[in-house]
Amino acid sequence: MTDAQRERAQNTWELVVHDAPSRAVLAALRRVLRVKRGELERVSGVLPGVVRRGARVDLEDLDARLRAAGVRCELRRRV
Repeated sequence: MTDAQRERAQNTWELVVHDAPSRAVLAALRRVLRVKRGELERVSGVLPGVVRRGARVDLEDLDARLRAAGVRCELRRRV
């Protein structure tokens, strides 16, 4: 088993959004994370907070794309 596979299985990393839900933040999450309209209310309810868990390699691109869209976020290792 590779490190990435282990991290996926254990949800080792978290993508944390620090912004409160706003029209711009939700639009970026919808576009980057491919959140469906029906899921926006659930996602909005966890903001600011963790929006994805998994392997770092899978979350790095999402983190970069959210930052490019102006969303304050970070990758952090779960404890």
